[in-house]
Amino acid sequence: MPFTQIRPQQFRLQGSGIRTKIAGHFWVPMDDTSCMVWNGMYSYGDEPLTEEDRLEHGSGNGPDHVDQTTFRSYRNRTNNWLLDRQVQKTETYTGIDGINTQDRAVQETMGPVVDRSQEHLGPADRAIIVARRLLLQAITTVNEGGDPLGTDTSYYQARAIEQVLPKGVAWRDALLPEMYRGTAPLAAAD
Repeated sequence: MPFTQIRPQQFRLQGSGIRTKIAGHFWVPMDDTSCMVWNGMYSYGDEPLTEEDRLEHGSGNGPDHVDQTTFRSYRNRTNNWLLDRQVQKTETYTGIDGINTQDRAVQETMGPVVDRSQEHLGPADRAIIVARRLLLQAITTVNEGGDPLGTDTSYYQARAIEQVLPKGVAWRDALLPEMYRGTAPLAAAD
């Protein structure tokens, strides 16, 4: 079952101001044990994507990190994700360049199939529990001839938004108009 995730990137890591960028991933199963992941990023305002945005240097997913003919990461299980022990000792916990490359290392080291019968999920795993229940419900719904949750067109215009809101302002009142196309871009913070 394909899965899409979008996340806001309105706040700059360095400097000030708000930008009108949104990024995300698209996971598409290829078979029972593997999937292909596409990354996307766009600007919904007047500020276009920069060349730095397009190269995704910090992610490990840009064109310099992924073979453009096979779409496979240069840093992968066969070369231990090019883990650098000196960097691990002195700079980062993992020693692996790129946050998405680190994610892949964690996911791929589990192996293609994990024995879930050995899991003991608790309150901190609520998101996993809910996601699995939704997937099981989707299977039942499709088997009965219906459409699973989240496949209707109401989500097509959604965009991810982040803002710091004044105390007492309900997030739904402030952000829902920003979350759908046709609204004005975010105003710069004072």
